[in-house]
Amino acid sequence: MVTKKLGLSLGLALFVAGVAVGQAVQIRVFTGGTQAVYWFGNGTGKAVDGFRVVFDGPVALTGKVEVFGGLTNVTGTNEGIEFLFQGKLAPMGFVELRWEPAGAKPVLAMWLSGGRPAGMLYATSVQALIKVLAEGLVGLREADPGAFTTLLETFFATNPTLATSLGQLGLTPQVLTGMLLVAPADGIENLLLTLVSSFGLDTVEKFMGALDWSLIFGALGL
Repeated sequence: MVTKKLGLSLGLALFVAGVAVGQAVQIRVFTGGTQAVYWFGNGTGKAVDGFRVVFDGPVALTGKVEVFGGLTNVTGTNEGIEFLFQGKLAPMGFVELRWEPAGAKPVLAMWLSGGRPAGMLYATSVQALIKVLAEGLVGLREADPGAFTTLLETFFATNPTLATSLGQLGLTPQVLTGMLLVAPADGIENLLLTLVSSFGLDTVEKFMGALDWSLIFGALGL
């Protein structure tokens, strides 16, 4: 037990020392034989009350330990692709999460506060990123439809080349806005996936570099 505590203390010191300023989700990967061992650190600078993680394939969670907090798996199962944890985790706290198979990797990891994103998420999959965006856009729309419409208008004004790109597909900003004002989250997700596929934005880097997303991400708390 003493050895385990010393190892954890040393690991914590090394983890904190390696934290990059401004990176909300800190990730460290360790070897674990047949299981993957990841540390997810809270680099948001504030306490969080939730953690969401999505994998590139089905996994079975085999262990979880928190430092400076406690989070409970409220997903209802330890097996699947997506999991949600709720509780409390202090700034610079972290979650050690273990799963099998060891080759499975997270494609999305994000801290939550009050059910909303807390800081920029970690994403390696365009599909996972768009899923979060679609859910967030519906949340903004339901909270204040007028402000949501204004947000979209400002977004198109900030990205004037988007209208030209949409025109190549027979769409206009006004038509796209109309769709976003009525479609459910899964409808918006499918719409955005179709658009990014048409534009060849098949990586997160291409997706992020194609437009100025600061207004949308800012509104979503990212």
